[in-house]
Amino acid sequence: MRVAVEGKAAGWQTLRRLTATEKRLDPQLLGDLLERARRQQDVVEEWRARQAEAALRSG
Repeated sequence: MRVAVEGKAAGWQTLRRLTATEKRLDPQLLGDLLERARRQQDVVEEWRARQAEAALRSG
């Protein structure tokens, strides 16, 4: 899941960079999508850390 969210964020970031030359792209929308993907990365990382801690405690 983490890799998928990181890939999505990378895609939004690439498209946002293209807004300087591609007028069909909305920089505000792409910025919002990138920010949302970054928040999702934080959530997924929190889930991963909790699961790793739980696995190490029970092992």
